[in-house]
Amino acid sequence: MQALLSHSDVVRAGASAAPRVGADYVAPGRAEVYVHPDRISELEAAFGLVPDARGGNLVVRVPPASAWAFLVSDVCEAQEGRDAPTPVIAADLLDAKEDRAIAAAAGILEPLLASSAARPAVTA
Repeated sequence: MQALLSHSDVVRAGASAAPRVGADYVAPGRAEVYVHPDRISELEAAFGLVPDARGGNLVVRVPPASAWAFLVSDVCEAQEGRDAPTPVIAADLLDAKEDRAIAAAAGILEPLLASSAARPAVTA
């Protein structure tokens, strides 16, 4: 699983990225990633990914190509891969509909909202 999570065509999301942004959430054996629609076929072949109607241990989100630029940060560690932006990770955790994940998302969002509220309003 680590090879997939650090692959250059993958952006870690939700449970896979939560600890890296300081969220109090760990889900061993479960992974979440975003993959560009043009790259999903190659990743399926390279890693033997198959759909699992029962949920499986990997959530692969394939956003529209037009949204990809919003998921990819400029930071990509060669050996470690990259994470989705912090607000996206929080949204992924909320999507899990699990109490621990929701609490972790709130923990991520509270400081972001507080810093946003503390900024002076910009007038034109």
